[in-house]
Amino acid sequence: MPVNVIMPQMGESVSEGTILKWLVHEGDRVEKEQPIVEISTDKIDTDVPSPVTGVLKKILHSEGKTLPVQTIIAEIEAGELKEDIGVPVESPKVIKKVEAVKEIEVIEDGERRYSPLVRRLAKEYNVNLEAVKGTGEGGRVTKKDILDYVASLRPGVLEAPPIEAEKKPIEKETFIPLSPKRKIIADRMVLSKRTAAHVTTVFEIDLTKVERYRELNKENMKKQGIHLTYLPFITLATVRALKECPVLNSAWGEVGILQKNYYHIGIAVAIEGGLIVPVIKDADKKDLIQLAREIQDIAERSRTKKLKPEDVQGGTFTITNYGINGSLFGTPVILLPQVAILGVGAVVKRPVVIDDAIAIRSMVYLSLSFDHRVMDGAIADTFLRKVKAILEGWETPL
Repeated sequence: MPVNVIMPQMGESVSEGTILKWLVHEGDRVEKEQPIVEISTDKIDTDVPSPVTGVLKKILHSEGKTLPVQTIIAEIEAGELKEDIGVPVESPKVIKKVEAVKEIEVIEDGERRYSPLVRRLAKEYNVNLEAVKGTGEGGRVTKKDILDYVASLRPGVLEAPPIEAEKKPIEKETFIPLSPKRKIIADRMVLSKRTAAHVTTVFEIDLTKVERYRELNKENMKKQGIHLTYLPFITLATVRALKECPVLNSAWGEVGILQKNYYHIGIAVAIEGGLIVPVIKDADKKDLIQLAREIQDIAERSRTKKLKPEDVQGGTFTITNYGINGSLFGTPVILLPQVAILGVGAVVKRPVVIDDAIAIRSMVYLSLSFDHRVMDGAIADTFLRKVKAILEGWETPL
């Protein structure tokens, strides 16, 4: 009996998802927990794993389709089906390996069979698989074997690309269709600007003490596998300031403001084709090292699409670090239903006046976009003044 693959609910407020890419084809054998389709929602981009081992019997919805959660998107014929791998039911000679889901190879009576991944790479690089020596267990050809073989080929071994008959003239305009991810982002940004009364205030902050602290502890952090950036310091200062200005850690409601007494800080991460905001839960209960480790972890998992639905849920306040691209300051858009977002500009060394003397300092602009329905500018500035005081007077030991 076929097992249904459904569009999962990737967050309590998520009602639909978009199929970005099918990672397998109809008729392919899949293993339980093997990623089979990539989906996108307004909260997260992720791979959906196969619920069972079997054969992908039917794909019900094509790439680019946006569907409600719980919609059946494919059917898998479950079970250890012998016919799927071309082996007689009673054959005792089958050698099966399940240790590497994407690189399974079955060898019977000298016949070599290859995993879908290996076959796809061989087709892509125009490689004769019989010429590749397998280094996997039992002579299994792996992804690494294919890539090493291609790298070892001398120039001219691969088929030369066809020569262009003639160059096409450069078009004056290029049409770029909207990706599902970009459309979701566009809809959310327009909704936020239309809903919240956006105002932005900017403070200039001296990070020289933080910079010295980073330099003193950089090597020690490297030994622990942590790249100590400015962001953990700013996150720690943000949480402390939120506790003194709790209205920034709230959500707007038509009959009242819902103040959150927990501090789940979203960290905006740029990924291919868009942005995602994983959340550090209970950030107020974590020290600098814990924050640095978690920020590094969620950034890595965001870019490798290994986030779980719970990783992007429940944020109460967001920080976006556009300074990583060199921007000095900006006016970030609030992530609803939150009421404020902190933007971090590039840290730049420049001359400033201190006690009527000119000194070279590490300076940064922090911009706070806030919902004027919820608070006035005085509260927003009080919050930024507190962040400024913490960062400019940094003395807390690791």
